[in-house]
Amino acid sequence: MDKIKGKDLRKLGFEKQVEKPTLDPEDNGYHYYTYEINKHCLLISSSSDEKDADGGYYVEFYEIEKIRFTKLEDLKKLIKLLKKASNE
Repeated sequence: MDKIKGKDLRKLGFEKQVEKPTLDPEDNGYHYYTYEINKHCLLISSSSDEKDADGGYYVEFYEIEKIRFTKLEDLKKLIKLLKKASNE
């Protein structure tokens, strides 16, 4: 199964959130992705500085840690089910 890449997240409808660097010279800033299913459900990716060695992101529910999706096919299925449940 494929790892989740930034281009995959954008293709699925995630929005890129950019955190600009601070005045600290070692701070390069970072970004992450969010996907709002409805006003009660938000998915959030790991940040660009937390990607694994292969450059893959993981995605979690915003307020529910420990339920983590790391495979692209699983994430696609999750979004399809959440959209269906939300009547989108």
